[in-house]
Amino acid sequence: ARRGQREARPKAIVDTGTTFFTAESDIFQDVLRRLPAASCNKLSKETHPDILYRLENAAGEARDFVLNHNQYMTASSSDDDAWCTPAFMQINIPEAHGPGVVLGEVFLRNYFSVYDRGSGRPEDARVGFALSAHGESQDQRLKVLTKNQLSFEAAHATKNYK
Repeated sequence: ARRGQREARPKAIVDTGTTFFTAESDIFQDVLRRLPAASCNKLSKETHPDILYRLENAAGEARDFVLNHNQYMTASSSDDDAWCTPAFMQINIPEAHGPGVVLGEVFLRNYFSVYDRGSGRPEDARVGFALSAHGESQDQRLKVLTKNQLSFEAAHATKNYK
């Protein structure tokens, strides 16, 4: 921050078009130091502890969002000798909009999100989060809900994509 100015509060930017988490350069280097790439079968809660994002809700209350290493590390393959790297990339948010982090698809696959634009002014926009549900019962429910829909492949086979 410039002399005489208060340090800007970090912002969480939710982006469905960004795959990884982002961090500004100094934080990014710290993440890589604390959560190094490693053989996936060597990861543990001790070597790669949970990460926590503490966000403020619309009422000004802190809410914690926790991800474990199975959620924030990405594997090079499904093989036994796969290499895992942290799902982070370095992006320095422009000063007018930062400091901040982007919570991308890695976050959003673990937390369901609902968007409310309010009046359309940025200060009125809100995002709600809830823990995502995964598993066999959710898969079966989706199959029931989509039973009359074409598969992605079938739907796109009829179009002329080149």
